[in-house]
Amino acid sequence: MLSELHQKWLEKRGIDTEVATRLGVYSAKRGQDGQCHTDENGDILAFPFIHNGVEVGVKYRGPKKIFWQKVGKRKQFFNRDILDDPLLQESTPLIIVEGEMDALAVATAGYPFVVSVPDGAPPARDGDGNLIVVYDHTHDIDISNDTKFNFLISDWDALSKVKRIIIGVDSDECGQRLANELVRRLDKVRCSFVVFPDDCKDFNDVLVKYGADEVLRIINEAKQYPVEGLYKASDFPPVETLQTYSTGWTEVDEYIKPYTGCFMVIGGFPSHGKSTWSIQFASNMAKLHKWNIAVASFEMQLVPYVTNAIMSCYTGNNIKYAAGSTLSKASEFLEKHFTFIAPNRANYNVDHDIEWLLNKMEAAVIREGVRMVLIDPFNEIEHRRNHDESQTEYIGRAIRKLKAFALQYDVLVCVVVHPTKAASHLESKDLSLYNLADSSHWANKADIGVIVGRLGNPEVDTMTGIYIKKVRYQPDAGSLGTVLLDFDKENRLFR
Repeated sequence: MLSELHQKWLEKRGIDTEVATRLGVYSAKRGQDGQCHTDENGDILAFPFIHNGVEVGVKYRGPKKIFWQKVGKRKQFFNRDILDDPLLQESTPLIIVEGEMDALAVATAGYPFVVSVPDGAPPARDGDGNLIVVYDHTHDIDISNDTKFNFLISDWDALSKVKRIIIGVDSDECGQRLANELVRRLDKVRCSFVVFPDDCKDFNDVLVKYGADEVLRIINEAKQYPVEGLYKASDFPPVETLQTYSTGWTEVDEYIKPYTGCFMVIGGFPSHGKSTWSIQFASNMAKLHKWNIAVASFEMQLVPYVTNAIMSCYTGNNIKYAAGSTLSKASEFLEKHFTFIAPNRANYNVDHDIEWLLNKMEAAVIREGVRMVLIDPFNEIEHRRNHDESQTEYIGRAIRKLKAFALQYDVLVCVVVHPTKAASHLESKDLSLYNLADSSHWANKADIGVIVGRLGNPEVDTMTGIYIKKVRYQPDAGSLGTVLLDFDKENRLFR
């Protein structure tokens, strides 16, 4: 029963008094015993908490917006019994709001599947005025002491069956903390959020200023909370066509079109030219495209062998024959475009493992603007597996880190890998990425996979096959095939 005072006040706030009465709202007055009792002329507005049709608690709103509740009663949602409606177990969303007036506003607009939390929103800031961090996970929640939100546990059987939940709490700081606290307990997967007009902080404001249709529009346009790793096509920003680059060999360009963000695997038998080809490839990228390159060498001596190979690629002839301005320009090219990552083998206190390598790669990208990282060979890195990790699992973990690095920093990561001893009887053309050492992940996870090998005896023959075994994004990044290059032994360059 609502007093005339409360009927007028509710109507002023846009609330249908019949809806309020149906949800159990009534007027009350404090008696001589100090307790509140139903009174058709009362000046206290009562919002009962009803469970299975029985009032199990009540929140009172007195003059001057003073709130209090009966002590020791069941904590639960206002309009809790709507949780048992079978429609909520199908596809109809449940709306959770911050206060009873917002619940009445939503119900007045014609949407009955709404509840409000019993105690409003928690503080948004701590005693020092700092915003309280609310984590996505629930590890820091002690259920036995989670008194502010134990009403969720009380009705968890009903809540757990609800397929979709719309969080419609106030848009202020406290409301946002409440939203975050609710979402992490109710599971982000089934939760959506609403966006209020700039001049409205809650559903009651919307009802008063814009009417029932706007309330329903906001509900219908609720947006799902983003879940990491789960996207719709519209969530992705526009992406331009894959930008690829020349390798420096016209014939190779027909099959390999490298790009940044790519993870490239280069395999081949020892002494068949895979390291020499890889260094020339890196040098071509620096010379043609002005890329800065990081070379992580764990097997070859950097000076003078790797550095001379790079300068030879720049001049087009063996650097040992260069002099004067040619040598000077080659040295400038080397200094400007190349950074070297090499372990100090004398320092026994440092583990030169994959984490060490990734740390140096990151420094090279940040300090030197590196666009490509060449790791030669992967087998010589200090490999430190977890105690419960197989070699294949470790290789997979290391590759995931390298691929993530390539994408995060938008660089081309090239890894030179030796084949297994079991593949020694194969010819280069028959060598597969699956024959590379320790794991099939080299084949499964490569974006571009290449085998480099002589057609005959590597001591005598110079004709070399570049066997393109894998291209993930065909035809934009290339296609499978074979290219023959001749190795100029005098200048140590592939022609």
